[in-house]
Amino acid sequence: MGAETARLYYQDAYLRSFSAEVVASKVLQEGVAVALDRSAFYPTGGGQPHDTGTLGQARVIDVSLEGGVVWHALEAGSTVPPVGSGITGAIDWPRRFDHMQQHSGQHILSAAFVKGCCAQTVAFHMGEDYCTIDIDRTTLTAEDLEAVEAAANAVVDQALPVTATFVSDDELKRLPLRKPPAVAGAVRIVEVMGYDWSPCGGTHVANTAQCGLIEITSTERRGPETRVTFLCGQRARADYRRLRLLAAGLGARFSSGPGEWLDALDRLTAEAKATRKELAALEIEWADAQATALWAAAVPAGPWKVVCQAVDHPAERAKRIAQALKARSGTVVLLGARGERPQLFFGRADDVGLDAGALLRAAAMAAGGRGGGRPEWAQGGAPDNTALGQALAAALAAVAARAGE
Repeated sequence: MGAETARLYYQDAYLRSFSAEVVASKVLQEGVAVALDRSAFYPTGGGQPHDTGTLGQARVIDVSLEGGVVWHALEAGSTVPPVGSGITGAIDWPRRFDHMQQHSGQHILSAAFVKGCCAQTVAFHMGEDYCTIDIDRTTLTAEDLEAVEAAANAVVDQALPVTATFVSDDELKRLPLRKPPAVAGAVRIVEVMGYDWSPCGGTHVANTAQCGLIEITSTERRGPETRVTFLCGQRARADYRRLRLLAAGLGARFSSGPGEWLDALDRLTAEAKATRKELAALEIEWADAQATALWAAAVPAGPWKVVCQAVDHPAERAKRIAQALKARSGTVVLLGARGERPQLFFGRADDVGLDAGALLRAAAMAAGGRGGGRPEWAQGGAPDNTALGQALAAALAAVAARAGE
């Protein structure tokens, strides 16, 4: 193509609709894309997602920049406007303004990290639900983060003008840039008046107050860097509403005020820990009692006593019983747990010369299942409860034959 697209968002980020002429079209894998002589649609770039909206009656679902030309991908099935025709574009304003709030907020937050922590931003990402910056420090404390967030919101409160201007090389040299430009030639500088100067091609609010609240929600160590997750404007207010509802729910459950919630949580945590400890002890006592009852009905096989049973307990409980049984001298354990996914648990006491792993593999295979393990302990599964019974019967016969040798 010849001329580049005139990008109207450079002059006015608040422009919601515009008229233009179609200068080219192309077929995409799914649908078509058109280029215009002028456009207010922002293409993906610089960490900021693309705009959406409409061109005529067609929905714009993606916007990209190729060699200075802005391409607008239309929804599949859209009618392609002919080259040379006039068309009206409309920006999805809530999406655009959200992006403006997040992007301007990022500039403020990144500058606050530089001024407060000597931490430079090395990457920026704006997602659908949250934004992140990666900074080149990993030793930030909770106090550091609180101070940076407070400093950023102080800038918001001042309603400082935010301007964007293309500057020459000479002008660029005189500016206290937060980061060097990544392009040559005329560079667009976004300035938060008297606070931050940064090369940027994105869309921004007119003054810092329109960023609304800036909220740091979390941090994560990523190698030599720290990823900071944050929200601005409407996103931060939505998070505030979410937290307010959560607080109301906690207040109702604890029947107390916010100042008492941590004590209540500590008390509940301690009670839950004590309860788990008590339940674990009771589980051991129960498993021992079940093992005693099964051992009393064990089948003698030469010098051994064989416990061969299918039980209706959950697999973990059946396993605990089997392990309690194998601790008894001269015992061979062939235990099955019935259910949707039947399980086999085979074991033997230390004074029994039998390979439980080999025994389980053979019995499970004969019943269409599988499994294995060590000579003293093995486990596996059977396709169904009928096959579980077949595997136990085969194992019992094998033990009896071994005992009779």
